[in-house]
Amino acid sequence: MTEATLLDACIKDRDIMKESISAISIFQVVILFILLFTAIMCLTINNANAFGIKDEITNIIELSDGNFLDSRGNLNDEIIAAIDASSYRTTGKCEEGYTGFQRDGSKINGGSGASVCIKCVNVSSEVKNYLEGLVGANNVASQGQELEGYYYQVVVFYQLDIPVIKQVYDFKTKGETKLLYGKNAGLCS
Repeated sequence: MTEATLLDACIKDRDIMKESISAISIFQVVILFILLFTAIMCLTINNANAFGIKDEITNIIELSDGNFLDSRGNLNDEIIAAIDASSYRTTGKCEEGYTGFQRDGSKINGGSGASVCIKCVNVSSEVKNYLEGLVGANNVASQGQELEGYYYQVVVFYQLDIPVIKQVYDFKTKGETKLLYGKNAGLCS
């Protein structure tokens, strides 16, 4: 073998290695984009499911005028059926002041591992104070004559769950019912 032939063989091998390394790099970039696309799709599906169940629970609470608990203090059958009908299985930790419930509707202590967190916000006193400041104390109904006003905040959880990597990060979504009036048998009583 001559020097020229040996040099040509080395140049060919170097060009083949460049092409191989280039092909591997492109393959890695394609795999990365596939993983990112999968993660975004998983997050979008979980997000849509969480928003759907939150809206469903909020509507049930509004339609029942805040009477969504059974005699034992657990969620009523309508909310449990809504949770069971969806593929919602995510849990999280409730913030201070929220009452946590499991998928089966039972109330949990400590708020850890809750599927749904619900909080009653009584707004009667704040509204009365606002009206007294606006129109004067003499023009506002006296204590006991006004209707009790309250609303519920509903929190559900969703997560970034990549099939190979499993659960990566938890998110939550919060919704509120419309303002409800009168006596209620929910969490405000």
